Amino acid sequence: MAVDLTALNTELTSDPTALGYASHVAAGADGTLAELLNRTRPTISVKRATIQTWEIIAATESADWTALSVEAKDRYRVIVSAGVIDVSDANIRALLGALFPAGSATRANLIARISRPGSRAEQLFGVSVSSDEIAKALRG
Repeated sequence: MAVDLTALNTELTSDPTALGYASHVAAGADGTLAELLNRTRPTISVKRATIQTWEIIAATESADWTALSVEAKDRYRVIVSAGVIDVSDANIRALLGALFPAGSATRANLIARISRPGSRAEQLFGVSVSSDEIAKALRG
């Protein structure tokens, strides 16, 4: 995903999440601004693209496993035999969601595992930003 320079300019000049850009914008400290935007923050959650199948196994509560039908257990075994799962794929997420209903401990565990702490840049653009992009956004 490309960085939208207009959106980056707006982020840096309005500082909507109060990360403290103003003095660095005024000083032309593009490197510091890049570091602020790219810093991983526990308050920002971004979706992971893939997870290891051991993470699905670790997230599975025994009571939820026991409640699965024979057919659902077979689907589960196929999924965990893959090694790596693309959790950005809507069909995969739907399949996992169908196995473990809303309110189940396993579903909650899986939802927690498909996200990770991220940066403001990832939250906005899906990628990190460079000091060059910041310079272009602020000074065209």
